[in-house]
Amino acid sequence: MDDSQDAPQSPDMPPPDGISEQSAIEHVPVRPTVPEEVAVPSVASPPVGSHLAASPQLASRQVGKTRNPWGVWLLGLTLVYPLIWYFKINKELRDFDPSIDVQPGMAVVAITVGLLLIGIPPLVSFVHTTSRIQRAQKLSGSSKRCSALLAIICSLFGMVYLQSQLNKVWDQYGNPPPGTSIRS
Repeated sequence: MDDSQDAPQSPDMPPPDGISEQSAIEHVPVRPTVPEEVAVPSVASPPVGSHLAASPQLASRQVGKTRNPWGVWLLGLTLVYPLIWYFKINKELRDFDPSIDVQPGMAVVAITVGLLLIGIPPLVSFVHTTSRIQRAQKLSGSSKRCSALLAIICSLFGMVYLQSQLNKVWDQYGNPPPGTSIRS
């Protein structure tokens, strides 16, 4: 059997021997025509770094995990847990409200690599985290406010202080399970 009979034919090429012109045209694959301009509805993309809905009024907040501050401090005596904890609290703050702008991974990089290089980035990151906790406290309606100065003065127990201040935010919502959505 001749394979050339099964191959699709171009309209410009003559049909192979033994095939009529009509049957050769029937073997030519038909390509669907695509209109050159297709109207695609434009969707405004959320701003870079935004992870929730573009409209904060429609976004629901997520409650973070209530942790025992002294348990955090004891686990903080290890090398790895403080980094995990720092990532998690910054992620919880970001998920709590879209106006709290933080990249948890970069916050961890600032306190690790920054500490090795200069020493200033960890301090800046620590101060920014306390201001994020202050913002979350204000948004939750808590009358308590986290103090960066107090957190730095009590640096040995800074994790205890920051976690207790963050717990006050979750207390405003009755300490539901972590990740529970609440309306703003």
